[in-house]
Amino acid sequence: MMKQRGHNYIFIIVALFWFAQYIYMPFFSPFLALIDVPASIIGVIAGSYGFTQMALRMPLSIFGSIKGNHKAIIGGGLVIVLLSCSMPLLSHSWVSFLLTRALAGVASSTWVSYSAYLLEDAGPMAKQRMGYLMAANTGGICISQITGTVFFNFGGLNTLFVIAIFAAAAGVVLLGFTSFTHRGAANAPRPAFTKRSLIETLTNRNLWFCSMLMLLAQWVLVSSNFTFTGIFAQEALRADALHLGLIALVFQVSSTATSILFGKFGGRDLPEKPLLISAFSLAAFCCAAITFCNLAALIVMQAIYGVAKSAIGVILFARAGRNLSDDQQLLSMGFFQSVYGIGMTVGPAVTGFVFERSGGNFALIFYALAAVAVIGAVCTAFSGPRAPRIPASGRV
Repeated sequence: MMKQRGHNYIFIIVALFWFAQYIYMPFFSPFLALIDVPASIIGVIAGSYGFTQMALRMPLSIFGSIKGNHKAIIGGGLVIVLLSCSMPLLSHSWVSFLLTRALAGVASSTWVSYSAYLLEDAGPMAKQRMGYLMAANTGGICISQITGTVFFNFGGLNTLFVIAIFAAAAGVVLLGFTSFTHRGAANAPRPAFTKRSLIETLTNRNLWFCSMLMLLAQWVLVSSNFTFTGIFAQEALRADALHLGLIALVFQVSSTATSILFGKFGGRDLPEKPLLISAFSLAAFCCAAITFCNLAALIVMQAIYGVAKSAIGVILFARAGRNLSDDQQLLSMGFFQSVYGIGMTVGPAVTGFVFERSGGNFALIFYALAAVAVIGAVCTAFSGPRAPRIPASGRV
């Protein structure tokens, strides 16, 4: 079994990793708009985060399946976070910010190893470990939103990048004290990577369907919350740094609370298909209603959207690798996350282009994003998952 010290440290590392990745996010796109970066370029910058994940997550999952060296992959991700957050300290050009988000995507690609390592030979402990992992993930993000809101008012965006660098450095140091050991029988070999396993994984219809639905969900999420919702709040509603931080925090808290509820009741028979349809419909409603909101209403919309985002994520992550063997789980996660990286890449780039060509029409882009969410609901209604059971917490 894994030593207790290593068992505890890995969750702290997870929290530090996502803290560093998200501390500056509520202020990132609004800052780019303030320094007159064109909306189309802002969309490309936001999409670069998904592009590098799309390109790297499948190769990393194959590498992890062959070598099983999760510690090296996780350590590499933390070091890349350091590099990512250093770029804006050298220059505030749009190229520096593009490199920042592209490298952040490279770092986030290592997420496959965090989940895969904790799932190795987990058996009946899998739900508990994934529950802890999810709590560390969302907990780190929530703390980062609070910290970012406080320190942005004192030192601006550069201060947040410096804090992120220290958080990632702390994760690297802690990783050195973490024991990564195989938790199965003492002499049990690792499952062998085979071409047959890869082909069976890549031709799994359920995996494809879940991946495409998650692509649509990420298209909407990254284009709205992580890109143009903040710009809308700043330009149309005159939101200040405190409001931007609060909008992001409410979304994360709502998402975390919903995930915890799924973790608590996930062992029961819950109707996945109606829940997915409802969640996509909620996401569509939140996007369509944004331009009618004042600041207070926008914060309420973010709380509702957090519920929808978490429900979609938990259900689809849990379903993506269902009915696949243990040695195919890492491959399925790599494929799943690579495919939805397309939505994270194309979504904000297309949204930024449309926004710029429409003369800054917020209503148009948010209605378009609502339509994408409706497509997700319709696809689920006609051919969505039928199995009723949702495992506790999923793999998010």
